[in-house]
Amino acid sequence: MTLNDIRKKSGLLILVIGVAMLGFILTDLMNSGSSLFQKEQNILLEIDDIDVTFTNFEKELENSLNIKFMSNFGTVNVTDQQRTSERNLLWDQKIKEIILEEKFDQSGVTVSKSEIWDMISGEIHNGQAQLFSFFFREQTENGEWNQYTPDLIDDWISMGTDNPQWPRYLYFKDNTVRDRAFEKYYTAVKKGVNSTTIDAKSYYEDQTKSIDGKFIYIPCLLTEDETFNPSEDEIKNFYKKNKSKYSNIPSRELTYFIFNLEPSDNDKSIIQKEMSDLILDREIYNKKTSQKELQLGFQNSDNLNNFINEFGDNRYSEIKMSLIDLGEKYLNNYNFENGIGGAGTIIKPFFEDGFCKMGRVISSNSDSVTIVFLERELYASDETLNEIYSQVYDFIENNNQSQSIDEVLEKTKLRPRVVSLEKMDESVSGLGSSRQVVRWLFDENTQLNEAKFFDFQNKYVVAFLSNISEEETKDFNDVYSDIFNELYVRNKSFSIVEKINNSKYESIEDLSRELNYPLKKASQLKINQNSIGDLSVDPGVIGSFFSSQIDQVSKPYISQSGVFVFYKTKESKLNFPTNLDRYKSVIERTHHQDIDEQLIESLKSDKKIKDNRFNFY
Repeated sequence: MTLNDIRKKSGLLILVIGVAMLGFILTDLMNSGSSLFQKEQNILLEIDDIDVTFTNFEKELENSLNIKFMSNFGTVNVTDQQRTSERNLLWDQKIKEIILEEKFDQSGVTVSKSEIWDMISGEIHNGQAQLFSFFFREQTENGEWNQYTPDLIDDWISMGTDNPQWPRYLYFKDNTVRDRAFEKYYTAVKKGVNSTTIDAKSYYEDQTKSIDGKFIYIPCLLTEDETFNPSEDEIKNFYKKNKSKYSNIPSRELTYFIFNLEPSDNDKSIIQKEMSDLILDREIYNKKTSQKELQLGFQNSDNLNNFINEFGDNRYSEIKMSLIDLGEKYLNNYNFENGIGGAGTIIKPFFEDGFCKMGRVISSNSDSVTIVFLERELYASDETLNEIYSQVYDFIENNNQSQSIDEVLEKTKLRPRVVSLEKMDESVSGLGSSRQVVRWLFDENTQLNEAKFFDFQNKYVVAFLSNISEEETKDFNDVYSDIFNELYVRNKSFSIVEKINNSKYESIEDLSRELNYPLKKASQLKINQNSIGDLSVDPGVIGSFFSSQIDQVSKPYISQSGVFVFYKTKESKLNFPTNLDRYKSVIERTHHQDIDEQLIESLKSDKKIKDNRFNFY
């Protein structure tokens, strides 16, 4: 095969239309003096002293979209959802690249030229990456696939920009090299994580050791008993000393009211009458012939396909139904004309799933019928829309000067939706994809309790910024009830513990009777469980049960929800296997999985990262 043959067989044409258009748009915006492209305001991401500009990020995104979504005809069709997904992938990849680049320098991780060539060609160690095994191949006349030889691959690459697949090749080459570098660094980290015999024994014990016993559980539920209520000073002091427990993710609260653009009863009546008028034949005046003509209606039309295309919002479709189903579905709810079930039977207009429908039986036999439906979508008339809009306008006017969202709620009988949103959320619960609402919510010019109107496809929405929570720690008022409940349970638990310690019981059965709480059994309980019977518990409960002495009533243990007392009756004996290598491997696989999932997040903790996406998307 010659180099010219390769040119002829180069399949996909990779055009850079998206990048060119993006460059044109960005140039136009910059020439217009838009402040967005001032140096400080063009920064999309900052990691320590490394900046990623919005302009460069978008160019890279457009190139990726062109490569991944370009059709054989050179067109790129990308949905908003796909663009958002690809943008998020590129964002995560960019952070990973920047953070690991420094680690590569420190660790000496590199991908050599010979290694890169081996990934592309497979010449050295037969290590061709799977991607290139599909990239450099051709199909024979017999339908078999032949791989290019290293020499042929070298000739292919030497064409450079003359090769129509060159941009695609560079894109996949860069990504393959980057992924190999990532893989080598992750592998190096994993090599430094080993498990010992002690680790394996501990793991084996956790998996196999079990105990039997009895226990008493005294729940400390919040009740109307004020004996254990914490004081205001206790709650405030607890908040001050435990602020780290209440770290806050910056968010804002959205309160919104929905005005659905639904048809009124009058709108439904009009559509239902229009449908009814289509059933029977009618006379019309033909201006061309200056004569009256009979126009066949839905009941007698000899061309239902054309009739439905002209008067309905649906397509002609025949539905077969048993006579039993016909009776159950329509007889009890709708009126029939011309009998029941026979050919020509008309099911009068009725409402279903946002449509006004009527049907005609076109054929029938002893047990089934075939029906054709004519449907019209229900919609709000202009008059109804104007009325709804007036209601929305009045609502905004009456509530725009409110000092709080509670004041708004007092003035209206409408029930709002309240959601907490973060800065980069793409959707709003109850509204779906609503990035424009989130951007408004976090805009520095948006005022608390000021109404904002949004026009959605089938609804009007009036929204309020009802709360701002952007401090590092949650506000005291927001966590007040949580602290109150926690201190109440603690106070009540201390009281129960004191009662137990002062008790003169001789057995756990005596204590159960004295406390008036049942004695429960635990069988084959293991350390890695998170429940005892049907009772879910925190890990400390199981650990305390295991550490108690056999045939001795334990000291009271205070859990998150109440007080436990344990009595261990049996503990299984352990016979460690002579070879623990299998358990070491299990531990190491778990550690390696943790590295895959948590390494980047761990490295992020040492970095100063500034996310400016909100200013652009």
